[in-house]
Amino acid sequence: MFDAIDAGLIVIGDGGRILAWNDWIAGASGIAAEQAVGRELDEVFPHLAGGRLPAAIGEAQQNGISSVLTHSLHRSMLPLKTRAGRDLVHNIAVRPLGVAGTCIVHVTDVTLATDRDRILRDRQNARYDAVVDSASDAIITLDASGAIQLANPAAAQEFGYDASELIGQNFELLFRGGGVWAEIWAQLWSGKVLTRTVELIAWRKDGSPSYVEISASRWRSDARYFVTAILRDVNERRAAEDALRALNQTLEARVAERTAELLKAEEALRQSQKMEALGQLTGGIAHDFNNLLTGIIGAMDVLKRRVAAHRYDDVERFMDAAVTSAKRAAALTHRLLAFARRQPLDPQPLDANQLIQNMEELLRRSIGEQVSLRTELSADPWPALTDANQLENALLNLVINARDAMPHGGTITIRTGSHTQAANTSPEKAGEEPIAAGDYTVISVSDTGTGMSPETLARAFDPFFTTKPIGQGTGLGLSMIYGFAKQSRGHVRIESAPRQGTTVRLYLPRHLGSAVERIVPTAPAPAPQGAGETVLLVEDDSSVRLLISEVLRELGYASLEASDGQAALPMLESNARLDLMITDVGLPGLNGRQLAEIARQHRPDLKVLFVTGYAEHATERGEFLAPGMEMVTKPFDLEVLAIKIRQMIETRRP
Repeated sequence: MFDAIDAGLIVIGDGGRILAWNDWIAGASGIAAEQAVGRELDEVFPHLAGGRLPAAIGEAQQNGISSVLTHSLHRSMLPLKTRAGRDLVHNIAVRPLGVAGTCIVHVTDVTLATDRDRILRDRQNARYDAVVDSASDAIITLDASGAIQLANPAAAQEFGYDASELIGQNFELLFRGGGVWAEIWAQLWSGKVLTRTVELIAWRKDGSPSYVEISASRWRSDARYFVTAILRDVNERRAAEDALRALNQTLEARVAERTAELLKAEEALRQSQKMEALGQLTGGIAHDFNNLLTGIIGAMDVLKRRVAAHRYDDVERFMDAAVTSAKRAAALTHRLLAFARRQPLDPQPLDANQLIQNMEELLRRSIGEQVSLRTELSADPWPALTDANQLENALLNLVINARDAMPHGGTITIRTGSHTQAANTSPEKAGEEPIAAGDYTVISVSDTGTGMSPETLARAFDPFFTTKPIGQGTGLGLSMIYGFAKQSRGHVRIESAPRQGTTVRLYLPRHLGSAVERIVPTAPAPAPQGAGETVLLVEDDSSVRLLISEVLRELGYASLEASDGQAALPMLESNARLDLMITDVGLPGLNGRQLAEIARQHRPDLKVLFVTGYAEHATERGEFLAPGMEMVTKPFDLEVLAIKIRQMIETRRP
């Protein structure tokens, strides 16, 4: 039974001598039992001295402890062979026997089981190799020094090397100078995990660059660490991105070029429209002024002929005709300045309801008996901050326009109200200017007349545009109102449709305070006389200077004259008595406002009366005039000038 068992059995006695040795051991070791029995185990197998097996035998003999030695402990294994002559893989169990100092060594053959493990491992490795070799991405395994241990066919093809040329080479062969790869390598060997793919440049054998995306991880086999990197070719994607980027740049360049062409065309169209509008404006001005100048020049020519012939009968009729034409010309220039937002304004807080009530009788007389006038005034509208005279002119124009739109009669309604405009609100209709955010007093004039077509409505504010018959309208009414509203920092809106009437709304900025009572002007009193006071007159136009000087002398004032600011300076710097300075604003060299500043340095209490036909910087009286300064606009009535002079001389400086 001892010799028939299919396992190796060795009985070891006291002192380590072999007491029994079965046939399985004899066959596997090639040593017969009679050659081994009686000898010490390390005498038969000298390499066992100091190994695990003698130690395990000693533990069993002396302490009765059993031990199992597996085939992975190669140093403690016996030199045994299989029948086929291969090294026999075996496990050893050492157990004590009942006899003191005796133990048995049991050897088990595990060669077949190990072969099965090796076969499975080889199959797995074969599958892994097949996957790696067939992969379309380059796969490279590196050791801790960066030397290439494995390179698949895709790696060889990608970089232009034979696989054998890559093995043993440092990975810097492909990534010259480190750069991004050096950062990745340091990250991997510090124990961090590369959680994303990184794009970098690799270099082929022929020196050409190749864009790749790399993903890499570190792994361990036994006590060694390795890094496997997967390199994906992204050259086609990069080329496509570069092509798309180039296409985008080309498209952007073409769009920019086309945009420039459109802007140029738009600017040309705008310039053409400006020239068309300018032509229409200058044509309208020329037409109206030629008519007015004909009336003035013709009347004056007739007067000269009558005076030369000593014929004074009927001269008053021609004088009235000249004055009427001149006043119409003055009104035309005021409308043009209003449209251009260059008329001098005197914004004051006022009650819109009171102004409309004061004008109501005048408005009713202006519209005739066929048209009825209604007022729907808000109970408590906000005070408006605007020029009362210009607002009266605007309302009169709107009412007359409404009357003319109702040739067969109708109703005009004037309303007042308050409105708060929110910020960032777009206009309701295309082409409308947005209303700036803020509080407004609103005055609207509505009619039940013929209304306007969209085409007419689009041009309603154009200067000299009118739908009235020739001779019945200048086309400056709405354009003047538009300019007045914008210059007042307000807005104007028109709503109209054919056969549905028209509504014009004026949005005037709210005054944060109480309104000033509007005094209805009365008929002018006779021009007050002076008492010998001295007035310095500075005017560059000789005709105007002659006219004002004559008026001053007739009124009883002493007059000093200067044609410009430089000529006036010596008089201002002298000790001569000066009670008032009258100066044009638009003087050559020093303008009137600058001259007034210099005059105040020498004469702090000097009162200054500005006269102006147009002054770009005098359109806001409150900003232009200092205390003790007033303004009158050319052309002016001589009685008005006389009253203003007397009022200023008699008024004490605050």
